[in-house]
Amino acid sequence: MKNLFRVIFKSRFLPVIIITFGFFMAFIITSTDPKPNKGIEIPKPIAVFFENPLKRDITLKVSTNGEVRSVTEINVIPQVSGRIVRVADEFIDGGNIKKGQPLIWIDDRDYKLASISAESRVAQAKKLLEREIAEGELAKKDWEELGEGEASPLTLRIPQLEEAQALLNAAEADLEKAKLNLERTVISLPFDGLIKKKNAGIGQYVNAGSILGSAFSTEKVLIPLPLTDTELSYLGLPLGYESKEYLDGPRVIFRSFISRKNIEWTGRITRTSGSIDSLTRLVYAYAEVINPYDQTPPLAIGTYVDAEIEGNFISGGFVISNAAIKNGNEIYLIDDNNKLKIKKIEVVGTENEDVIIFGDINENDMIVVSTLNTGYEGMELTPMQLDKVEEL
Repeated sequence: MKNLFRVIFKSRFLPVIIITFGFFMAFIITSTDPKPNKGIEIPKPIAVFFENPLKRDITLKVSTNGEVRSVTEINVIPQVSGRIVRVADEFIDGGNIKKGQPLIWIDDRDYKLASISAESRVAQAKKLLEREIAEGELAKKDWEELGEGEASPLTLRIPQLEEAQALLNAAEADLEKAKLNLERTVISLPFDGLIKKKNAGIGQYVNAGSILGSAFSTEKVLIPLPLTDTELSYLGLPLGYESKEYLDGPRVIFRSFISRKNIEWTGRITRTSGSIDSLTRLVYAYAEVINPYDQTPPLAIGTYVDAEIEGNFISGGFVISNAAIKNGNEIYLIDDNNKLKIKKIEVVGTENEDVIIFGDINENDMIVVSTLNTGYEGMELTPMQLDKVEEL
């Protein structure tokens, strides 16, 4: 036997012999290994998170943002020419002005003289009219005593009387214009506001129509707020809406971070645009805030604000997570046998990260909030309660 092994190990076919022996042993092992019993694999139920819907009454809210703008902004323009002889202390950049407050005085001496001259012409015209009235009465009396037939208008001095009356009317109009020009030498604004920019000062000669500065009203401000068509429906407002009274429109809370503080102001939606923007597909609602500069701090023009608009009141709606909505208008329920059931619902609003829905459901239903790419009716599930953290 030793000689046999010695011959094999010295043989050049030793590698082939070893490989052949290895295959043989592998065949023996696999042929004697016990075979597993074949059967049908039963799919295991999929574990999913669920939550129960909350039923409650809720006022829908729409969040958006916008920039504060002035409702009224005008240029300060004189209606008469002349040299500026005085300006109010408030007529400076950023000056706070009141309605009807005199701001600029133009030299009025020429306009006073024009008014006096117009008064003289009125007096002369009145005297001429009185004389024509007297002469007309005298001519009528003479004709009644000496004339025959019907007298002509010229004989009765009717055209002369009408001419005198017209001259008086023209003289009175000139006097009214002279007084108006005299009043216009003092320039004021028809609203409470702020001077945005000052372009003229004392001693400067100005022409009628020249720009002396610019100002904007502080009685109210305007904030355009972009909305989607769906958000507009949450507010219950149509395109082209316009409120009859300020308080009729939806309430808006404006917020901004100023001087390291969160500040709030209150306003109202007063109108909506009558068309949809062709580029953004958005609709603009316009909110107004009354007397924004009377508040501390003021809602200044140019401030960028976040806006929360109060919308429709929903009675008996269900609040669920946004993740529970499938295919836009469906939810997945887990029935008493832990099987999936699909139901149609109607989304009527949003609240933060949740949605408000109407549908044939109740508060004890288990609504799936996990993602199911291949959900189908009757699918077996393993429900797991999702602990929802309530917002403070």
